[in-house]
Amino acid sequence: MDPHEKQTLSGERETRYRRYEAAGEASIRAELDAASPADAETFAKRAWLFQKEEGRQDEQRKAMFASVAAANDAAQIARDSAEASRRSAFWTMIAALAATAGVLVNAAIALGWLDWLKHAGH
Repeated sequence: MDPHEKQTLSGERETRYRRYEAAGEASIRAELDAASPADAETFAKRAWLFQKEEGRQDEQRKAMFASVAAANDAAQIARDSAEASRRSAFWTMIAALAATAGVLVNAAIALGWLDWLKHAGH
């Protein structure tokens, strides 16, 4: 088959498929149900429907993989956030202990419990 014939067949197929697109999938399915198996376009219609279904499945796979990738990204963000929360809680605990120590020292000074330090320093 020479390149000109291939181009002609490809052009005919594209013209046929554009006609099928215009008619719609449901219409083509109905035509297939009503047509004889010997109809000249039966194979082309089945091929077109197969391509449509294959395209839908490809889109579903892409959406599924995008969903999985988004879920993985969200899980990583959640892990990072949890780690940051743990670090923050640790340093908050350290600050609270330091504040508690300061309050205790101030209370001891105010109550005179540490007056013996003044005398020990002289």
